[in-house]
Amino acid sequence: MPRKLNLMRTDRVGYVVGGLALIAWAARRPSWPKAAAAGFGAWLVYQAYTGSNPMFRPLGLQVNREPALPEVAETLLVEEAITISRPRAEVYAYFAQPEHLPGLADATLDVIRAHPDEELAWRALRGDRMLHFGSLEFRDAPGARGTIVAARVEYVPAGGSLGAVLARLMGRSPQRLVPDALRRARALLETGEAPTTTGQPTGRR
Repeated sequence: MPRKLNLMRTDRVGYVVGGLALIAWAARRPSWPKAAAAGFGAWLVYQAYTGSNPMFRPLGLQVNREPALPEVAETLLVEEAITISRPRAEVYAYFAQPEHLPGLADATLDVIRAHPDEELAWRALRGDRMLHFGSLEFRDAPGARGTIVAARVEYVPAGGSLGAVLARLMGRSPQRLVPDALRRARALLETGEAPTTTGQPTGRR
C-alpha cells in the first residue's frame, strides 16, 4: 500500500532547505554534535523526499494532490463516515441547513451543489478567503439501518502541515470539526439531544 502524504509542498521545501543547511553547517569542522545535526538534516531531507513525517501519522493528516476545486493546487483531506438511524430524506433535510454543515463558527458557508437526498457540496468563506470546501454523500445503510453519511472536506491550512497540527491541538481543525458535526447530527436526529463530549472517533455503527 502506498504511503499517504502528510507534508504539503511548502513543508517539503522548508524541510529540504533546513536539512541541507544543517548538513552544510555540520561539514565544517566535524564533531560528534555536528554529526548528530547532519543526521537530523538528512532525516529532514528524506521526509521531504517521501512527503511523509512519521510524527504526523497518528494525527491522520492526508495531502490531496487533486483537489475537487481548481482554485488550489493541493489540500489536506478529511474523510469521515457515520450511520444515522433515520430515513435518508430526514438526514438530508437536516444537513441542507447551512448552519448544520461542518465548518468554522466564524465562516460563511455557501452551498454550491445540492442533489436532494443524495449529495450536498459547499465551501466556507471568511471574507474573500476560502477556508475549506467539502461534500456529503447520503446512501441507505444495509439492512434498513438508516442512512450512511460520508463526509469529504478539503482545506489549505495556514502554516502548512505544521499549522494543521497546531490547529488540531487547539480543537480548531477540520480533523476535529468534521467528526464532531457528524456526531452532533446523529445525536440530534436519533435522540433530540446534542452530545456533551468532543474528540471521540466516529464510524459506522
